[in-house]
Amino acid sequence: MPTLNIGKIDYLNVWPMFQLLEHPEDGHFDHTLVPGHPSFLNELLARGEIDVSPSSAFEYLLHAEQYQILPGLSISSDGPVQSVLLVSPVPREDLPSFLAHHHNRVNVTGASATSVALLKVLWSLAWGFDQPQWQVVEPGEGLGLGLPFLEIGDRALRIHADRPRGWHITDLGEAWKQWTGLPFVFALWIVRKNLFPERQAMLTTLAARLLDIKKQVPDHLEHLLDQARNKGFSREVLRRYWQIMSYELGEQEQASLALYAHLCTRLGLLPGCPALNKCT
Repeated sequence: MPTLNIGKIDYLNVWPMFQLLEHPEDGHFDHTLVPGHPSFLNELLARGEIDVSPSSAFEYLLHAEQYQILPGLSISSDGPVQSVLLVSPVPREDLPSFLAHHHNRVNVTGASATSVALLKVLWSLAWGFDQPQWQVVEPGEGLGLGLPFLEIGDRALRIHADRPRGWHITDLGEAWKQWTGLPFVFALWIVRKNLFPERQAMLTTLAARLLDIKKQVPDHLEHLLDQARNKGFSREVLRRYWQIMSYELGEQEQASLALYAHLCTRLGLLPGCPALNKCT
């Protein structure tokens, strides 16, 4: 019996969607969930080990010829995102002088190419800083190294909720919104091309189910908060977080993706600006 292999980003930003997916009212189909951080799921998609996943928007833009996307779905924020943060021992405006005396190094996570490229775009084009040496470190190591660092996901949300004394935080979703006036798309639902017909039929069911779930999340918020008691965050922190999280992929989000691709191309991070190839 064929099974649709679905990547599951192992972060709280998309947890409500998967929680509701695992309790479907209709549209049942055989599927397997494969958890991991965005970069790991990118690798599985590229190797054909999963069929579909919410995964790095940068991965799609870099390898658009290999993929399609599910229409109407993303992981986005229209302003602050709370879980993609530049954390610095000095205020952001003082970073150039600080780095001049600290090896010109900024530490970044290897877990999300989208967030790293976003930081590089903001760093050069929005803030006008010279590019530093970007050093990849393990998630969670940043606070112990004394240098500016990029943190994402649940670890970043914890920093946002309980800000470490002496550190300064820039929310990259907020910075992008202030600079461009647009929401930022961190992830898309990416699909491998040329799925077998049986899996393609399952994908159609999944897409319809996810579009329905996207509308249901606000109505189920209190129940989801009840289910998330063991996640290590207060009810109020998670409520604020899920209320700002967006799963839309409308005109504004698509315009933002196009601008992001253009700016990444300008910095040499992408070879060009691909179109959005949507599943039909």
